[in-house]
Amino acid sequence: MTINLFKEASAAARSLGEELRGVLAELDPLVAQPLLERLAVEAHPTPLLVFTGYHSSGKSTLIEALTNRAFNIPIGSGVTTDQVTEYDWEHDVRLVDTPGVHADRPQHDQRAEQALQTADLVLFAVPVELFDDTLVAHLRDVLGRLGKSRQTLIVITKAGTMDAVPGHRRAAVEEALGPFDQVPWVECDAQYYLDGLDLAESAPGDSQAFIDASGLSKVATLINDFASQQGEFGRLSQPLQLFIAISLEASASLSEDPREEAALKILARQRTALSKKRVHLADLLEARSAQFRSDAVGAATSFADSIELHEQSSELSEARLAGLMTTLNENLSEALTRFERAVTSVLEVQFDDLASEVLEIEASPYGRLAVRLGEVGTPSFDEPEVMVTPGNVRTPSVPPWAGDLSRYLGQFRKYWGAGDGVKAAAGSNGHKLVLKVGHAFGKNFKPWEAVRTANTVGKVAKVGGSAVAIGLEAYSVIAEERAAVKAERARAQRRRSITQEILAQADSIVLNALGTVGNDLDDVFRPEFRRIDAMANEIRGTRSTRSVLRERLMSIQEQARTSLSALSPSAEESD
Repeated sequence: MTINLFKEASAAARSLGEELRGVLAELDPLVAQPLLERLAVEAHPTPLLVFTGYHSSGKSTLIEALTNRAFNIPIGSGVTTDQVTEYDWEHDVRLVDTPGVHADRPQHDQRAEQALQTADLVLFAVPVELFDDTLVAHLRDVLGRLGKSRQTLIVITKAGTMDAVPGHRRAAVEEALGPFDQVPWVECDAQYYLDGLDLAESAPGDSQAFIDASGLSKVATLINDFASQQGEFGRLSQPLQLFIAISLEASASLSEDPREEAALKILARQRTALSKKRVHLADLLEARSAQFRSDAVGAATSFADSIELHEQSSELSEARLAGLMTTLNENLSEALTRFERAVTSVLEVQFDDLASEVLEIEASPYGRLAVRLGEVGTPSFDEPEVMVTPGNVRTPSVPPWAGDLSRYLGQFRKYWGAGDGVKAAAGSNGHKLVLKVGHAFGKNFKPWEAVRTANTVGKVAKVGGSAVAIGLEAYSVIAEERAAVKAERARAQRRRSITQEILAQADSIVLNALGTVGNDLDDVFRPEFRRIDAMANEIRGTRSTRSVLRERLMSIQEQARTSLSALSPSAEESD
């Protein structure tokens, strides 16, 4: 069983990185050293997958099955994992097995949480007996407080040991999620898969039957879908994009024609600038999303504090509660407005910065040479030859790709906002994209318009159009039980309910907003990458001879592009 996108993309990056270093080691040190330094500085960290759940819930068995018994992890009915254990899977993926949650060992929970905070993907193991209150609380804590609602997959383990009425397990998962949604889940039996491996030689037919019945392929598919759809594409593709850019620059150093070197240099710099800008945009937008979530939690906390304050002074009337709800709605609306403005500001500033960088690239020595070369027309047969160098050395004819380069550079300059100067950036397609994203954001992502039915605790109020539980049963607890401890527990439960439901809505807004913005950005950046590659390929195609090193560099580029296509099939769509 192979976790394709995580394992194979990381393996491809590691293998291509080693191959590229080998090629660079054979180049002129003055050329190779800066490129090798970039490879060292921009090394790609391996993905981190963390497994959590009850003790004996099948976490270790799941790791063994997914890796075809790569680690021989001890498996048993007791608490077999006493500490956070990290398994380096051939330097491509790190798998972290955590101690059983709530296994009467408090230190286990602390160790598991430390691992969960750094996870790229959380596999939440649920036993076939499904959820109890403790496991539900842990799941919501991982999704809410630890912020992993978009980085969690639920795996119901040991599914083959107990039958279930159709729809029962799905209903249990949905009930456990409560206010959270969009968390994918799957059921499997990893032990069936391991049993199938054991029978591979003695009973091949039975072996395949066990493997098919295990459902483990569904787990791998779910992990792959997460990697391609939930933001891992950018992180996994970053080293591959880097290898393409560096190999293009290294190829330029092998060219005997300085004009080819100039053209490939400027194309490589353009590609590098776009690649880094795309990754930087993703990081900045993620940071703005984190601030929005923080603002939403702050509004919810302030709301809960106000309720408790008025309770203590016995002033919490229906009218007072309505006023507090109005204030909450206003604070949430202001947080969303700030989020919209922050996203728009990031795009505007970064596109302006990119326009300036485009001009700087063209103003470089290589850039000026490439621009001048593209502007010179190809001479006709009857034009006189011009001698410009000592010794009556002929000026080389204009390359056949010069006209295409001129047209491409003009299109690139216009498209990315430089025009004939920075002032022309306001009418560029890049800034049209900013307006498009801003309008779409304001139109589609007003979060408090859609009314949802909440699984409420006590009285239900409307928060900006969404149902939120406020838990006024705290009063009855005090009146009937006369127990301050139970009243405090009720207040704490109310606070968690408010915060979790508002945070769930904020996460949904972030998911939709970043998904739309990311798709629009990819629609702009990906075609440009293809145009740069096409122009570079045209220039390289004019060379009559290919060295072994050049062939190796081209192979690295093609393999990197193949891996990129596997990560994101949509990247292969035509312009």
